[in-house]
Amino acid sequence: MKIYLARHGQTDWNLEMRAQGRIDLSLNATGRAQAEEMRENIKDLEFDAVYASPLKRAAETAEIAVGDRYDINYHDLLIERSFGDFEGKIIESWSELVDGVNIDDIDLDKIPGDVEIVKSVIKRANDFVDYLKQKYDDGARILVVGHGGMSKAFDWILSEHEEGDIYGATHLGNAEVKEYEI
Repeated sequence: MKIYLARHGQTDWNLEMRAQGRIDLSLNATGRAQAEEMRENIKDLEFDAVYASPLKRAAETAEIAVGDRYDINYHDLLIERSFGDFEGKIIESWSELVDGVNIDDIDLDKIPGDVEIVKSVIKRANDFVDYLKQKYDDGARILVVGHGGMSKAFDWILSEHEEGDIYGATHLGNAEVKEYEI
C-alpha cells in the first residue's frame, strides 16, 4: 500500500506563526495557490481513495488538489494535534511557553497547557493506518491530506527509525506531499 501524505496549504496563522491546532481556519490566497500547485504535482497519480481532516484548511486543500476526480472522505482521526491553551498564540519558542518542556518529547505523559501528548497523536495515526489496512488491499494508493503535527506522527510510524532518532524531525511544508510504502 502506498500512502501519499500531504499537509494543508498556508493560512494567515501560518504566516503569523500562531499555533492553529484545532482552530478551524481557511486557506489564504497563497494556500489556495499551493493547493493548485499540489493538484498539478499529483495529476498523474491514481488513487483508490482520498482522505482529509475535516478542518477547513485541510478540506479546502484536498478539494482544490483533487477537484472532481475523487470523492473526499473526511476522518476525525486526521484532525490536527491539540495545542490546548496555546492555540491562537504566537509561537516563537514552545519551550518558553511551556516552562522548557519539549512538546515533541515522546516520553512525556503530560504537557503543561493541556497540549496533546505525542503518544496520543501517534496512536491516532496508527489507528488510521490500521483502518486503511483493513479497508483496502495491499496495492492501494491513498492520498491523505492533513496537518503539520499529524504529519510528524505519520512519518514516525511509517518510516524506519534508529535508536536516538528525534520525533518530529520530519515536518511537511504547506501543500507538500510525501510518499510512504507500507
